[in-house]
Amino acid sequence: MKYFVAVLCILVSFVFVAGAGAAEFKVYPGAKLDEKETKKQQDLAKEAKTGSTAKIYVTDDSFEKVKEFYSKNAKEYMMPGRQKGKVEKLPSGKVIKDAFFIFDGAKDIMTSKLWAKVQRPYIGPGLVEGPDRTYIIAVSK
Repeated sequence: MKYFVAVLCILVSFVFVAGAGAAEFKVYPGAKLDEKETKKQQDLAKEAKTGSTAKIYVTDDSFEKVKEFYSKNAKEYMMPGRQKGKVEKLPSGKVIKDAFFIFDGAKDIMTSKLWAKVQRPYIGPGLVEGPDRTYIIAVSK
């Protein structure tokens, strides 16, 4: 009996440790699904056979406010080769703001099964510049 209890305790501790880094993606309050851009991204993912799906949400709230919301529930991830604080601009002169968040405790977005990118403005397939709104691209595998 003591052996059974010891094994059960070990198994329960593994479950808690495995789930400790996991979080759930929550849609930013008031953000709306952009069905048109979501469909474009899903079609591209299907064509590329990435095994992932994306949903794109949009809000008029500031990039900083949306980034702060996701910072509370996920680990911010810095893309390799990027310099923190470096300003990137589009040909139109608009500044691109973006941040990546990992929700499942993975070490990077390549191994993550649930991550999101917050970006303002949106840049669609073919580098087409979208409206000056904040976009949340949620990706799951």
